[in-house]
Amino acid sequence: MLSSGARARALVLGATGHIGQAMVRELLAHGYHVTAATRRKSPANLAGLDVDLAVGDADAPGQIDAWARGHDVLVDAAAPYPVNRFAPQSSAERDPLRYAVTRTRVVLDAAFRSGARLVYIGSFTTLPRKEGGLAALETSFRRQSHPYFAVKAHMEGMVLDAARHGLPAVLANPTAFLGPWDDKPAELALVPQLLAGAVPATVRRVVNIVDVRDAAAAIRGALEAEAFGAPLPITGHDVPTDVLAARICELAGVRPPLLRASARLSATGAFWMEAALSLGGRPSPLPSLALLLVLDAYGMGAPRTTLRFGEGVRPLDETLRDAIAWYRSQRRA
Repeated sequence: MLSSGARARALVLGATGHIGQAMVRELLAHGYHVTAATRRKSPANLAGLDVDLAVGDADAPGQIDAWARGHDVLVDAAAPYPVNRFAPQSSAERDPLRYAVTRTRVVLDAAFRSGARLVYIGSFTTLPRKEGGLAALETSFRRQSHPYFAVKAHMEGMVLDAARHGLPAVLANPTAFLGPWDDKPAELALVPQLLAGAVPATVRRVVNIVDVRDAAAAIRGALEAEAFGAPLPITGHDVPTDVLAARICELAGVRPPLLRASARLSATGAFWMEAALSLGGRPSPLPSLALLLVLDAYGMGAPRTTLRFGEGVRPLDETLRDAIAWYRSQRRA
């Protein structure tokens, strides 16, 4: 059994991202020697952390293999996914499934060859759903409308297949992250958009929010408990999206959105706006994926996996306050 006390070596791919940052800090706090892989030469959000910095392009041939050598754990917190359904902005988005399969094979091969245990950060969208009739048809149609869903399902299928063939792999399926260290552009993140008054209306849909720090603790706990080869839902609080938005605004002391819109109509409108803008080769300022994921969300119930392997689930208000403080400290809202 892996012990953090043995000063195990962990490589974190995507170390400057939201869950990547949380995993780096969680592993450091529990005695791991961490190598943080990133394309950035001097990432500000790793400054002051006791990490080895591995700078380079993970897509370069042999790069992930070279990084993985000598490590006991390989954390993939940078699994790809397409954002733009139309007007792709990168080679990865032009053929997202092919790119995802190729990259996942490289990661799996690197883990096998190095003898490392793999921690793979997946998506809640691949978890089994209990629904039938019209709800099941709607889910099927939604998932065919955007390549995100097929990409996530295929990558996770590859991880589970590798686990059946002997790779010690933790597959974590977290819901929506909130909390500090988010590095996404402000226009793609809910909290700074609310703080800036850039959200004209909210929708009514139950989503599940997990503090990124609680998620990292649960994932590290699952690794040390050797919970290999099965999807692990990493969840927190069920909350309606309009209630969530109103509470963020209340805690931040800003005016909440006054309007409420239909989630289905909003997602449909965003989808067709994205399609229309793509005719001129332009990406949409509001990609439909965010609203499609809101539509795909559902109440997850008690956070059993997070409590089993983690260190508790902090109150939602604590997560929201810390997220607000983080964005403000970054002068992004």
